[in-house]
Amino acid sequence: MLTDIQVARLVQDFYSTVLERENEVRLRLPPLDDEMAENRGAYYAEVAATARKALAANRLRESMFVTEIMLKKQGIDCASLTVEDWQHARQAVLRAGVDIAEALQARYAGDFNYEPRDKLLRQVLDPAPLAQAPGPTPSPTPVAVEVATGSEKSSKEKTPPLSTLVEPFLTSQIAGGAWERQSAAQARATFRLFIDVCGDRSLDEYSRKEAGLFKEKIQLLPSDYGKAAIYRGMRVDQIIECYSQKPASECEKPITAKTIKRHFSALSTFWVTAQAKGEVSDNIFLGFRFGAGKRAEEQRDQWELDELSKFFRSPIWSGCASEMQRTEPGPNIIRDEKFWLPLIAVFSGMRQEEICQLSLDNIKLQEGIWFFELNRSEGRMLKNTTAIRRVPVHDEIIRIGLLKRVAVLRKQGEKRLFPELKPGGADGRLGHAFAKWFTRYRREVGLDREKLVFHSYRHTSTALMLEADVQALIVDRVTGHTTVGETARYTKRISLRQLHAAVNKINIEVNLSHLYEK
Repeated sequence: MLTDIQVARLVQDFYSTVLERENEVRLRLPPLDDEMAENRGAYYAEVAATARKALAANRLRESMFVTEIMLKKQGIDCASLTVEDWQHARQAVLRAGVDIAEALQARYAGDFNYEPRDKLLRQVLDPAPLAQAPGPTPSPTPVAVEVATGSEKSSKEKTPPLSTLVEPFLTSQIAGGAWERQSAAQARATFRLFIDVCGDRSLDEYSRKEAGLFKEKIQLLPSDYGKAAIYRGMRVDQIIECYSQKPASECEKPITAKTIKRHFSALSTFWVTAQAKGEVSDNIFLGFRFGAGKRAEEQRDQWELDELSKFFRSPIWSGCASEMQRTEPGPNIIRDEKFWLPLIAVFSGMRQEEICQLSLDNIKLQEGIWFFELNRSEGRMLKNTTAIRRVPVHDEIIRIGLLKRVAVLRKQGEKRLFPELKPGGADGRLGHAFAKWFTRYRREVGLDREKLVFHSYRHTSTALMLEADVQALIVDRVTGHTTVGETARYTKRISLRQLHAAVNKINIEVNLSHLYEK
């Protein structure tokens, strides 16, 4: 039987290890700006809330992997545990996960004196040293529950296993601006898969053989392996076996070549970093080929003109019942972010988050032309360097009253064009809540076609400019796409007037004159 003292020691070791390693990483990294610190605090608040929900619903498998790691670290024979012991240990680890997340949340608010509330963490134990057993140590954040263990390690091994290197690497990628939190979360899942398939070894023990095995295995996974309840808690081989037994009519499509390539890209980036530090001699993930992915135009559809007409004649723009009843017809046109974001998107080709992040200082006048200036000042997130650009404001957007909104907000002392938007999700994106609302609204007004999403406005804007005979390199400059080939050198010569003329070629063939500001 697993004793109460063993359980308390288990979670106390987990708690101290995570916080100590987080602080080690913190001390090596450059300072954060206030917004980034707030976003990280919000992220750990979400982690704590997720752990509480798992506890409430008795979803104890969510802490399965880290529990196994910690039990091995203390020399406890996992094979000898009863089902009740396993459940007890997993529950205790989840409970500790809440306190860990809240402690990290407090640190990003400047409080390093957080005291855990869980009784197991507050229990006073004898200071006897823990028995060091074979097996990896836990990853340094509460999301370590996502990292699976692999084959057992020899006690003579001197180099650390992969599982202990993952979180410091992800933290460094985020802090350095190379990855956003969403990308890091995806990479964390990649490492979990890789360790599941190839075992948790020191880096020099992996070879191209393991990389090939990983590719061979994951391409057999169903596309919904991470979401479907039927696969929850299963290892990769178990998921593949379960998927192979399902009738063809019930099977989701297999994982795409694009997703496999993304997994390899994350692993390759890690190996490049390890190679630079002399930890490995070769990047074992280079040279693999993947099936042809979908072309950009096939990944998401563009809006057809009749769909644009139906959408922009729905209650948001024709009149709704109230702020809370946007899909019901009525006398009110409420000019908030729900009103403006789709309009700006379709008349500019800008990305959702680019629009959401706009500050009033980003809206400028030059040569008699109003334009949005997109840059990385004040910690703004842009996709790449080509996303730094000037996008002229379409004349229709000016007629509808964008400049009046800017003037009113400036008088009110606001700094952002859409101050009502708040950061959300792992990356603290301002468009997080809006994106969910937009999908619901689009479906409720009868536009539920597959692949039709907010980003489809970007494809529509591009298509409409090209159909109006705007040169492709000018379209690329407006939308922030990379221009391929020698012509890329000439995009710097494109004037603001040329860009303005190109944007005004976007004609959605919807009469919006009833929205014009008088």
